[in-house]
Amino acid sequence: MFFTDGFLFAVVDYSLESNVCNFTTSSPTDNDDKNGNAVSFNTLDDVSHHDAAINDNNLSNRQRQKLKRKLKKQQAIQLSRRQKACNIDVVNAQSSRQSLRLHQFVSTCFRSELNISENGVGYFINNAAKVSAHHAILNGLVRVNGIVTTVGSKTMECGDLVSLEIDTSSLSASTTGKLISWTGSEDVANKVEDQRDYGERKGRMTTSLASSSYPADVDSNSISSLPFIQYYRTKLGRLWVPSIHEVAIMKPLPITLRVLKNSKRLEDELRGFGFRPVKESDVSFQLCPEEDGDATQQQQRKPIDPSIMKEFMSNTWIIDQGQLSTAGKESQLGVFLSEARISGEILQQELNSMMPVSILISILKKKMAKEQNCDSSFMSSTRPMRFLDLCAAPGSKTCQLITALDTVLVEDRDQEQKRCNDFVIVANELNPSRAIQLRQRCFQQCGSRSLSHLLITNADGRDFENVEEGSFDFIICDVPCSGDGTIRRSPDLLHKWSTKNAEKNKPVQQGLLKVALKRLRHGGICVYSTCSLNPIENDEVVEETLNELNSISTNEYSLLNLEGSSEGSCDSLRILPAASHGGFFVAAIRRKESEIGEKAKIEVNHDEYSVELVWKNKQSNQASVAYATSPCTRNLSAHISERLGPPISCGVPVMYKAKDENSPVILQEGCAALNALHDGLVSVVQLSKLQLGECAGHVDGRTRCIPKKLFTHINKKTTALIIRVNADNVILLPAKMIHKQKLDGTKNIDDGVSYEVEIIARPQILKRLICGN
Repeated sequence: MFFTDGFLFAVVDYSLESNVCNFTTSSPTDNDDKNGNAVSFNTLDDVSHHDAAINDNNLSNRQRQKLKRKLKKQQAIQLSRRQKACNIDVVNAQSSRQSLRLHQFVSTCFRSELNISENGVGYFINNAAKVSAHHAILNGLVRVNGIVTTVGSKTMECGDLVSLEIDTSSLSASTTGKLISWTGSEDVANKVEDQRDYGERKGRMTTSLASSSYPADVDSNSISSLPFIQYYRTKLGRLWVPSIHEVAIMKPLPITLRVLKNSKRLEDELRGFGFRPVKESDVSFQLCPEEDGDATQQQQRKPIDPSIMKEFMSNTWIIDQGQLSTAGKESQLGVFLSEARISGEILQQELNSMMPVSILISILKKKMAKEQNCDSSFMSSTRPMRFLDLCAAPGSKTCQLITALDTVLVEDRDQEQKRCNDFVIVANELNPSRAIQLRQRCFQQCGSRSLSHLLITNADGRDFENVEEGSFDFIICDVPCSGDGTIRRSPDLLHKWSTKNAEKNKPVQQGLLKVALKRLRHGGICVYSTCSLNPIENDEVVEETLNELNSISTNEYSLLNLEGSSEGSCDSLRILPAASHGGFFVAAIRRKESEIGEKAKIEVNHDEYSVELVWKNKQSNQASVAYATSPCTRNLSAHISERLGPPISCGVPVMYKAKDENSPVILQEGCAALNALHDGLVSVVQLSKLQLGECAGHVDGRTRCIPKKLFTHINKKTTALIIRVNADNVILLPAKMIHKQKLDGTKNIDDGVSYEVEIIARPQILKRLICGN
C-alpha cells in the first residue's frame, strides 16, 4: 500500500481463487465424466458473458442484481452436474468456490480510511466498512488500474492496482478529531440519511459522531433471575462472586493496548489521555486448583507464574471509559489510536486476550535460556522454529505473537544490521473474508521484519490433520466458542443466552484441539483458549481430549503447571469478568520429549540468512508483486500447499511493478522486510527526524529535495528509495525517485546535487512522524 497524488493505492497481491476448484478424483478416470468426456470445473468460464455484463457501468442496480441471481443459479446447476459426474462432494466444492470482488477488497484494505466509527470517531457504525466502501465506490472515488469503477461486484485479479481518493483537508496536521478518510464521506453520510428511510436499519448509518453510551451501574440483584446468572452461580460455585463478576458484566470494558515502539513522546500522549501502565492489581485471574469442597474463596486463589505475569504486563496500558468521557477527549483519542495503530506504535487488544501469547512467550524464553546454558549444540542447531495459530482471526493474538518474536528471536546487533533466527508463523482462518481481514491487520499493525516469516492459510483447522505430525514447536488453539465471556460488549445478549451453543461447539473444539496436539513436535507446547466461561467448552474439552489421546499413547500429553510454586498443581487459568477485563480460559499442554532418537529441543539457526524476494506474475505484459519471504517460510508453504492447497499469502509484499515495462518499481509498506538492495533499483538515505522535517516542509507537500551527501547508497538505476529515519526507533519509509537537480552557488559538485523524491508512505505514518510535538 502506498500514497501519492492524493490517492491511497493498494495492490491486489492475493487471490481467493488460488485453491478453488482444483479438484482431483479417482472416479471412472481422472477428470473424465462417466462417458469419458473431459470435465472442467471452472464454472465461471462457462458463464463469463454474464460476469462481463454484471460489470457494465450502464446497468441499473436492479438489472445488475437480476443478472447476479441468474449467474449464481447457473453456477450452482453446472457445478452440481459436474461434481455428481465425478462423485465429488458438492457442498464442499461450492463452499470452496470464492471470487475476490472490488467491494470486499476496498472494505478490507482501506478500512482505516473509510471514516468508520471506532473509539468514538467516525460516521458509519454497524456494518461500517461495508456501508462506507459501498458509497465510496458508487461516488466514483475508487479506481482500478487508473479507471473509475462504480461496480462493487467487479472481479479482482492479482496485480490489479486499486486506489481511493483521500480528502486533502483531512491530511492537515491541524485537523483534530477527524480521521484521514475518503473525499466526501461526511457529505455522503448526511445525504443518505436525509433522503432514505432505513426503518429498523436506521442505526446502520449516522451523521453524528459516535459517542460512548453505556448502561449505568446495575445492581446484581436486578439481573439475578436471568438464566445466564443462575447457571454460573450453580456451575462455578464459590468461584463466582456476584458483587464482582455480575456487576462487572454491566459495565463497559476499558481500552487496553500494548506499546510496540517505546518513546517518550508516545508515553506522554498516553498519559495525557489518562492511560496508565497495567498493574497486577488490575487483573482478577484465578488458577483452577483441584476440587476442594471445604476450600474458601481466598484459599482457592493461587499465584500465577511471575514470568507469565511479567510478560503479560510488559508495555501494557489501560484507561477507564468513564474517565475518558469525563475528560471529553473521545474524539481526539479515536484519531490518535487510529494513526498510532497504522504507524505500528500500538496494538489494541483486550487484557484477557493477551494471556495465551504471554504464556507461550514466557515458556519459549525459559526453554531457550535453559537449553542455551546446558547444551552447547544449541547455538549450532539448524532446525527453524515453527508456530501455528490454528484459528487466528481477527488477528490480535497473531499480531501480538509477531511483535513478541521480533524481540525474542531477532537480535539487534547494531542499527545497521540485524541477525535473525529463521522461523515461520502460520496463521490459519476458516472464513475467507476473515482470513483477508487477518492478513490486512497483520500487515498494517505489525511493521516488523517478522512479517517475512508469516504464512496465512484459509482452511478448516481440522484439515491440518493432513499436515505431517510433529510439524510445529508452538501452537495457539483459540477455538470458536459461545463467547459468553465477552457478553459485556453486548449486554442485551444476556437475555438470549443458552447453554445450547456450548454443547454444539464442544465436538468442534475437541476436534481442533486433537489435531493441534498431534501436530506438536515432541517437547512442544499447545496453548488452548476460549473466550467462554462455560466449563463444558473449557475444562471438559481439555480433560476428555487428553484422556482420549493418552489412552492411545500413555501420558504423552500433560497440562503445564501455571502456578508460581514448583510444587503447585494448578494447570489451567480461568479468567472471570472483572472491572478491567472480560471472561477467558487458558490451558497450556505439553507433548513429552521423544524417547527414540534425538532429544527434542528448540533448534534455532543463528547464522545469517537472506530474506529473498519472490516475484509473482513477473511477465512483461502483467503487473507483478514481489514478496519478501524467509527460507523456512518458503519451505513450509510448499509443504502446506500440497496438503491444504495454496496459502493466501507467503511472506510480505514489498514491491510492485505495473504492466508497463518502463514504469518504476514501487515499494510498499512492507519495505521494512528488505535486508538487501534489489538489482540496483533501491537506494537508501539516512535522515534524522529534523532533517526529514526540513526536507518535507509539511505533510501536504509530498515531494522532498534531499542532498546527495545524505544518501548512504545511490545507483543510476534507482527508482525506489528507503528512507531510514532515526527517531526514538528506526523507521523505514518507502519513497520513489522523481529526478535530480543541481543547486546553484555550490563549489563542490557532489554537494550541489539533490534528488527530488516523493515519500509514498501512508499519510497517517508521516503525520505521526513529522507533525508530532
